Amino acid sequence: MDLKNMTAKEVHDCIMKHSKSISDDEWLEISDWIDKFLKSNPPPEEKKMFVPLGCAEIVCIVCDGIMRWRNSICIKCKKQKGNPECHCKIYPENEKHTGIPNEIWAREDAQCPYFEEES
Repeated sequence: MDLKNMTAKEVHDCIMKHSKSISDDEWLEISDWIDKFLKSNPPPEEKKMFVPLGCAEIVCIVCDGIMRWRNSICIKCKKQKGNPECHCKIYPENEKHTGIPNEIWAREDAQCPYFEEES
């Protein structure tokens, strides 16, 4: 995605019409672009497309989810979900984190609901 050569309207339309095809890294790039754009004191009609209650809130929510997912850690094996090479030890060794139920990763404190203390 070439954000440097896109207008505010093009970025807005991309977010609103093509959100399902935007990759995680592209969402983070869009967030950076919006931050820089808003700091540049844009015209009010362009600024309204993003804030308040514009697509900047959508981008913020999506990016928050991406960062929580990338930073989450399984309490059992202490592996990060965002690292594709990690394997969780409560599931078969050949199963990647992508196959682990989201409930394990969805909690900020990384408390796995399937975790049982070993006695």
